[in-house]
Amino acid sequence: MNLPNNRILAGLLAIFLVAVAAANAAEKPPGVALKPDISITDMKIERISSTATEDNVRISVTVMNPIRGTSTGPFKIKVDWTEDPSAGFTLLGSSGVANLVNDPSLIAMRGETRNFDHVVPKGKSYKYRATADYMSQVAESNEANNVNSAGYVAA
Repeated sequence: MNLPNNRILAGLLAIFLVAVAAANAAEKPPGVALKPDISITDMKIERISSTATEDNVRISVTVMNPIRGTSTGPFKIKVDWTEDPSAGFTLLGSSGVANLVNDPSLIAMRGETRNFDHVVPKGKSYKYRATADYMSQVAESNEANNVNSAGYVAA
């Protein structure tokens, strides 16, 4: 290879390296740490058994952290219930999550699911509200997606 071709290759390599560095800088500005984001991605209520007078239900709450390269540290999820939302909610239970890590090397993002069981008398309609990080233990990029609700009617 002659000298002009080496200069062309060196120039192309330099342009490529600058483009890669610029792309990486665009993803995360230098010195700015990304914050995790706890989000409730799923909330299900299913009947697990039934008698003539009541339904036993399981409320399943799934949380994820969609921010790549971050982790949440420990936090808690709680579920409340009510017959009448205007009258307030009653705590059903809470459960801890050790950490939600979003590792870019993982093929699929993993979430954590917590289950809460409750008895609903026949003829009653209950509303359930799940709140992730209800003690504000994690500084998040988005605090607005930590609550979800769903209803159940025992017929």
